[in-house]
Amino acid sequence: MSSYWSSWSDLPEREVLPGNFRTAVTGKEMGLNRIRWVHPTELPAHTHPDAEQAMVMTSGRIAFTVGGEKTVLAEGDVVVIPRGVEHSGHSIEGEATFIEVFAPTRIENLVGFLGGSSMPEPSGGDPR
Repeated sequence: MSSYWSSWSDLPEREVLPGNFRTAVTGKEMGLNRIRWVHPTELPAHTHPDAEQAMVMTSGRIAFTVGGEKTVLAEGDVVVIPRGVEHSGHSIEGEATFIEVFAPTRIENLVGFLGGSSMPEPSGGDPR
């Protein structure tokens, strides 16, 4: 692996919530995640007080809520979520993928991070 590039397929994928899979990479100031949702999956309402988040849908469709506004996101749609704004979502069918960008980076998204999780607890109370 180069010190400047890699392939998503060379990076580890981790299931962070049931049906919610993350492949993460980071620089010093921003981080990228490839997210894959396999139906059924749910992302509980949460905020990121320490980072702004952007999402770019690459395949499939998901229901998503940001700041109380609900929509269905599909391939090519883009979302920007400011710091501290509540957001949540759930799968609709099959599989959906999107790229997330966090600025500043969230090192807790990387495999091997030993601190607390950046994900909200799933409905069953099983933190990952």
